[in-house]
Order: sequence, then structure tokens, then C-alpha cells
Amino acid sequence: MASKYDELEKLRALHAQGTLTDSEFKGEKEKLLYGNAKKKSIVEKLDDNHSYNTLMHLSQFSNYLFPLLGIIVPIVMWVTRKDESKSVDTNGKIILNWNISVFIYAIISVLLLVIAALIFGGTMALSGIAFENFLEESPWMIIQFLGTLGVILLPLIIIGILDFIFTIIGAVKASNNEVWNYPLSIRFFKTPPSTHKIKKAD
Repeated sequence: MASKYDELEKLRALHAQGTLTDSEFKGEKEKLLYGNAKKKSIVEKLDDNHSYNTLMHLSQFSNYLFPLLGIIVPIVMWVTRKDESKSVDTNGKIILNWNISVFIYAIISVLLLVIAALIFGGTMALSGIAFENFLEESPWMIIQFLGTLGVILLPLIIIGILDFIFTIIGAVKASNNEVWNYPLSIRFFKTPPSTHKIKKAD
């Protein structure tokens, strides 16, 4: 019976942490006390969810295989199991928040690039200088435009690097059943605050 009591303590810890709802705790408690060999134990389910959450984060790398695949795959994985597991629902929202945020940052950068190009083109047109002579007669304007271009593109490059790093960190955190909201991510979907505490009961 000692093993049953150990499992019961784990269930109580998970319930106290908010990982299990009242109904889930009651159902798993009854299953543990009265026995049901045909159903998975809650510990097995949690282990399975940890792996699933890890893969859901890593699935964002499928963007390198085909554009937008890194957004579609995790969304499909999230929708498939979000009603069955609180941790899957939380990690799915974290990933979705990050992807929407990156999309917004990219749109802003593209708009700024278009505005910079229009300003440069308008300045060149108003100057009356032919395009082929513009470099010789207005080198400072060229330098300003290239500098502006670099300033606008730099955040995009940084976001791309952070996307790679955050995805790996998110996968590692998910494997430990930790909640980790990606930095710079806008919280469109409400998620619990980030925590670095490993839930040993899992």
C-alpha cells in the first residue's frame, strides 16, 4: 500500500499546485484507491504530456522546412490535446503568443522599410538629380538610407536569433513541466507567470 500512498501524495501535490483540477484530482484519486488497470496512471499521462509539450515547442523548427509550417504544426498539436491537459493548453498558448508577437514585429519592420524607401525615393525625385548621378552628388543621403535600412533590419535579425534560442529553452522548460513565457512575447492569450521551480511530483 506504500506505493499507493506515495501516488496519492503526488496527486495532492499536483492538485495544490493547480496542475490538476478538482474533478481530475477526484477521478484520479478514486482510480488510484479503487484500482483500474485499463487506464493510464496520472504519472504516465503527465510524462506523456511533458514529451508532447517538448515536441510542440520544437515543432516550430519546421519553419526551416517550409514557411508557416512552424506555426501550423504547433497550433494543430495544441488544438488536438488542449482540452485534455492543462499543461498542453498552457504551452500551446505560450507558443501562439510568441508566434503572433513575431508576426507583428515583422509587419512593423516591413512597414518601416517601405516608409524609408518611399522617403528616399521622394527625396531623390525632388532633388532633380538623375539616379545614376545620385551616388556621386549626394553620398550622404545614400549613407543615411543604408544606415536606416540597417537599423530596421537589425531587430529582424535579432528576433530570428532569439526565436531559435527561445524555442530550445521553451522545449527544455516544458520537459520539466515548467511554465516559461517567451521574453518579448505579447500575452494575447492569458498564461500563468513564468516559474523556474521544477515540480518534482511530475
